[in-house]
Amino acid sequence: MLFKVRCRPAFAALFVTLNPGEKITVKTDSIISMDGEITINTGFCGFWLSALLRKCFGGTDVFVDYLSNETDNPLTVVLSQTTIGDIERIDLSQGSICVQPGVFLAYTKGVKIQNYWAGFGSWLAGEGLFKTKLKGKGRAFIAAYGGVIKTTVYQDLIMSQGHLLAYSSKTRLKYRKKDKKVNLTVSGFQSKNKRTQGVLIYYQSRNLQGLINYLRSLV
Repeated sequence: MLFKVRCRPAFAALFVTLNPGEKITVKTDSIISMDGEITINTGFCGFWLSALLRKCFGGTDVFVDYLSNETDNPLTVVLSQTTIGDIERIDLSQGSICVQPGVFLAYTKGVKIQNYWAGFGSWLAGEGLFKTKLKGKGRAFIAAYGGVIKTTVYQDLIMSQGHLLAYSSKTRLKYRKKDKKVNLTVSGFQSKNKRTQGVLIYYQSRNLQGLINYLRSLV
């Protein structure tokens, strides 16, 4: 399977070439175009009960589209998010990743979806009790409204709500509300020898709430 992100950074689109017999799972309504011979089926995003829980308590999608190439020739599909922004590839062989609501774009064979308990802090901040956890040996693609920044956090990192995209499942998150503004503290984790180890996170340089606030200021 071949992947190519084009039109970066503001109007990124993911071009996927499916070889005969290959499959990819994509977010519903993310397809810009595809070869007519590609087979498409719609189903639950993981186990049906888990998908419903994430929808009710996390605001994520219940259904996804399963694309497969059942022909003898390579076929191409083009994907993108509904907003402008960038697309980033994540190799899950480095460890499981949790994604924020609305961030998931696609994943390949070998990836498993699970529910991840986010905590009441996340729920009070409007981001739900459950997040989507991706694990396995495949690749996943996330979509951002702003540019994607990838970094490893060893000590506390404070950022405004709405910028975090995805993070290692070992990451410690803490939400704090002050003066009607929610900040998020991202921390590493302590190993058995009480040493702090870094965690991988992805965050975006812009967020939709910032755009909404800007447009309101012009009215």
